[in-house]
Amino acid sequence: MNFYDILEIGVDASDSEIRSQYQRLARTIHPDKSSAVDNHEKFIQISEAYQVLSDPQKRKEYDDNQRREKLYQEWVISEELLLEELDYEEQDGIYIHTCRCGGQYILAVEEVDVPEIVVICDNCSLALLVLIENIHDKQN
Repeated sequence: MNFYDILEIGVDASDSEIRSQYQRLARTIHPDKSSAVDNHEKFIQISEAYQVLSDPQKRKEYDDNQRREKLYQEWVISEELLLEELDYEEQDGIYIHTCRCGGQYILAVEEVDVPEIVVICDNCSLALLVLIENIHDKQN
């Protein structure tokens, strides 16, 4: 169960929605207000979720980690590299990295507009997770 599920909110919830939902849940299951045995643990989970999701930097890190975990569940990721670690072929407008099978991971420049992207080897089923940091800063 992720922090959004714990607080019963969507991933696009605003700061005020997070705060009001936390307050609502905390009031209903606070150990001083309820005698249910498992409420103490639920209250700790709700407090931890609120602590992370109410802080913009912690929330961004949490969301990034959740997205990355999902990618690892969907693909057989053999490596995780920064875009700068791939070879750039300016003439073709592509980034290339050699897979351990001898095949190639090929990434077109046009695809480099997201924070991270999964690239599949052209010879096997392995995948490469390419991290693209501050892409908008580099384009300006």
